[in-house]
Amino acid sequence: MLNKNILLLTISCFPLLAWTQSVQTCRGIVFEQETLHPLTGVNIVIEATDLGTSTDQDGHFEIPNIPVGRHNIIISYLGFEPVYIRNLLITTGKEAVLDIGMTEALISMEEVVIKANADKSAPLNDMAIASVRSFTVEETSRYASSIFDPARMAMNFAGVSTTGGTSDLFNEIIVRGNSPRGVLWRLEGIEIPNPNHFGGLGNSGGGISMLSSGLIATSDFYTGAFPSEFGNAISGAFDLNLRKGNNKKREHSFMFGILGTEVASEGPISKGKEGSYLFNFRYSTLGILKQLGLSPVGDVLPEYGDLSFNIHFPGSALGRFNLFGLMGKNRAYIDVQPDSTRWRESDDDSGFNERQTTGTIGLSHKILIDNHRYFHTVLAVSIDNNLNDEFHLDKSDSYRYIKEFENRFDNYIYRLSTSYNQKINNKNSIKAGLIGSYHDYHFYARDYKNNGTEYVTYLQDTGSSAQLQTFVQWKHRFSSNITGIAGFHYNYFGLTRQQSLEPRFSFKWQFAANRSIHLATGLYSKPEHPVFYFTESSQVNQPRVNPNRYLDYIKSWHLVGGYAQKIGPDLRIAAEVYYQYLFDVPVEALTQSRRSILNAIDVWDVIRGYEAVNTGAGKNYGIDLTIEKNFNRSYYFLCTSSLFNSRYKTYSGEWFNTRFNSKYQVNILGGKEFNPGAKKDRYFTLNGKIVLNGGNRITPIDLAASREQGRTIRDNSKYLEASVGRYYRFDLGISYKIIRSRLTHTLMLDIQNLTNHLNRLEDDFDRRTGEIEYETYTGLFPVINYRIEF
Repeated sequence: MLNKNILLLTISCFPLLAWTQSVQTCRGIVFEQETLHPLTGVNIVIEATDLGTSTDQDGHFEIPNIPVGRHNIIISYLGFEPVYIRNLLITTGKEAVLDIGMTEALISMEEVVIKANADKSAPLNDMAIASVRSFTVEETSRYASSIFDPARMAMNFAGVSTTGGTSDLFNEIIVRGNSPRGVLWRLEGIEIPNPNHFGGLGNSGGGISMLSSGLIATSDFYTGAFPSEFGNAISGAFDLNLRKGNNKKREHSFMFGILGTEVASEGPISKGKEGSYLFNFRYSTLGILKQLGLSPVGDVLPEYGDLSFNIHFPGSALGRFNLFGLMGKNRAYIDVQPDSTRWRESDDDSGFNERQTTGTIGLSHKILIDNHRYFHTVLAVSIDNNLNDEFHLDKSDSYRYIKEFENRFDNYIYRLSTSYNQKINNKNSIKAGLIGSYHDYHFYARDYKNNGTEYVTYLQDTGSSAQLQTFVQWKHRFSSNITGIAGFHYNYFGLTRQQSLEPRFSFKWQFAANRSIHLATGLYSKPEHPVFYFTESSQVNQPRVNPNRYLDYIKSWHLVGGYAQKIGPDLRIAAEVYYQYLFDVPVEALTQSRRSILNAIDVWDVIRGYEAVNTGAGKNYGIDLTIEKNFNRSYYFLCTSSLFNSRYKTYSGEWFNTRFNSKYQVNILGGKEFNPGAKKDRYFTLNGKIVLNGGNRITPIDLAASREQGRTIRDNSKYLEASVGRYYRFDLGISYKIIRSRLTHTLMLDIQNLTNHLNRLEDDFDRRTGEIEYETYTGLFPVINYRIEF
């Protein structure tokens, strides 16, 4: 009888179990934005629920049993400006762990009034006013065809162009008509090499990002007028932050996709301690298939792998430590079959083997001196290696391997960055710092002749050099709605013995509750990649020389004016006008030459050149417009447009379009999230994007002369005056998320160029037809991923 009653009781509970809603914990730390000092007694409330808590004496908080789904979080504290976090997605797969910075209000308020009008695009850097936007990890997965890549995500922002680079499958960042070489990457406050697989040497982009979205925290992206702490950049900058792992619970994820298969894990270093670890490892899916004997992409097979991690050690009397790293290796190659009966094309006897290794390991240390001051120091070691061999097989000599070209670029960089931050009072704060770098390099590049028996070296050097940068910046709040920032950056490069002192100023006036204007100006400089300075040239019976050995920095003045307005809690509009004047630009010292460093994509565009001099110039000017509705009520949209002009001056003083002067760029993005079912545990999302661009610049072909000579002849009197035609693309993103009691599944499909529109990349003369033919960009390109979190 007892067993029967137990059975009946169990059966009667089944409906309750079926409708039991999954819950999760949200926790984190709240601190003062400028001093990093933890705040005690801050109120944290989950909107539209009775859930909430306050921070303890160390600024920590924890709210358990939050139902899965999207929630708004209100953070309030007397004397500080409130923080409003919208649409935080709570899932079962991972706890929500938040780092929340608060800004002290100039006027102490007796009563805090919460308004849901926070600007989610506002930068994390409190010294940044103009041409900057913060971005979240969710945006790197939400925007169509962004595929978890910060660079591809940033291509949707105003001021960033799609065309002008090598391919629209690459994530090269072209900001306001500048070369992608001018973009700076920083991680945890220190400069790092280009964090992209298959990136050209000296470029800032590549085919696939090495950065894992699972490690990146909310970060900043700049399109100009940077604060004084930024050096070695003249166009844009990524200032990336790493999140800390969960220090109370072990969590894991696995993702399988076309571009890569990855595994991630995080958790406490030991029980009862505040320390945590977080790592992500990825290997190319194509490489895995190759190991299984499959080659789905034909002859050229790209292989790559990367590892990223962040190990956090809790605060003590010695301060807080983070050991972090980002390392990647990639290879692209063609293996030639030593069997001429299988050769179908004229170049089937030729192959190549290109290998690249890039990485950074760093130790970050923060120590709070008191409630108003702290030091932040980062020590990092970086490696940037590139090897390439090109060859062919001689079938007449038993398929003998004959080398045609080889290069090796090894660059080891040791960096130390330390900054002092002090909040003097609620109106004044300062930041000063010192950055030291030591470069240890080995370069060579050779062409082989006479069936590989002889070679000519046009680049070779082994040595070292140092660089020193220092900066000071001061922020003054004239009132609760007027802020001014002034500072300078100093840059000295021992390799070239050149230096630059760069003043910078910015100003913001919040003249209404929802409207503001800002102005910013400053001088910026950037040295070239070291191989540029060691390009060799020689005359008959004369020793080889390095004509570019002591060239000066390229420099750029930025002037930016902007207006921003919030229309309600979710919608904002923004406009910026800008002018950039570039000078001391290296150009080829020949009267008829059109070559300028402003048109270079990577070092291959410059190292075979002749002597360069710093007499070139350039100018970029335009207007960037943004209309953005933050994700709320299950949808969002972002419309950005840029109208601009980008010109440069040659050695002879003539002005031409830069190769990046596409004239305009329009991006229209939007997405809708559907949450079917009573349990709110499923999410279906549709995202779309339209890209419209003026197209690549080209020098027109002289058709008559080309037909006469049987090869491509261009009219250099009209250098880069024409365009291959308008660039258009429609991208689509689809995702489906299922939240279960212990894990979360997500299936994602991103399709770049859904309509398979074949945009023109460049033109050439086809001597077989006697007409102009066009090479096109990539057509339809799908990327599918399956992710599980548990």
